[in-house]
Amino acid sequence: MEYKELVFKVPSEKFEEVVAELFEIGCLGTEVLKEGKEVEFKAYFREKPQLPGKLKGLLKGESSLPERDWNEEWKKYYKPVKVSQRVWVVPSWLKGEFKEPPEAVIIYIYPGRGFGTGTHETTKLSMRLIEESLKEGESFLDVGTGSGILSILARKLGAGKVVACDVQRGIGEEVERNARLSGVSGIKFIEGSVDRIKGEFDLVAANIEKHLLEPLLPEIVERARGKVVLSGILKEQGEEFLNRCKELGLKLIKEVEEGRWKGYLFTK
Repeated sequence: MEYKELVFKVPSEKFEEVVAELFEIGCLGTEVLKEGKEVEFKAYFREKPQLPGKLKGLLKGESSLPERDWNEEWKKYYKPVKVSQRVWVVPSWLKGEFKEPPEAVIIYIYPGRGFGTGTHETTKLSMRLIEESLKEGESFLDVGTGSGILSILARKLGAGKVVACDVQRGIGEEVERNARLSGVSGIKFIEGSVDRIKGEFDLVAANIEKHLLEPLLPEIVERARGKVVLSGILKEQGEEFLNRCKELGLKLIKEVEEGRWKGYLFTK
């Protein structure tokens, strides 16, 4: 079997909607190549999909990839990640083999469709800010949870009420699996965006690329009782993004960066 790699170019405001449609017809995963007013990205399929008419017009190219054992590919490149002095993210197949350091906070992740394996700079930035700012017993909202990694960290750090949401179908099963692997429970998953969440939270976190995050900011701020952690912002986007956050009443407490990316801790 040969896998198919399709390249699309879409207006940034349509990106999330298009990706959701692609997953509905069997997409295995996506990779963003360029972003701005338009987003260029790759989508991977086991075979050539039957694209609806409106998606055909967005297709810019396609190619074939030789069959490979994707689980074995993950195992080659995905190793334990030390996020901070005590927080580690470890691939699930190493559970029982990984020598857990004393007093360490260990999160076991099985890589699936959901973003958040601990290897990406934005995930690490978010985790460090949450570790620094979340107090035991506080409530936590994870917007665009992906693998559930931030929610699992919050539970490990002693958060009380933990709610996670994501627009991707089937993500709830991944969150549940990773939580179980990591030895935590009590994460309430809601399929959909932040507008489906009721109430306020002591800490709201979102690790999402800027073009997807900015439209959600008013809803995020509305649900924040105090602290907000935001990441997924490229360095060159930082000034514009901070101005938008200031307009919404957020006060910058801390700014961190790694590689090309920035993360922020705000209060209302």
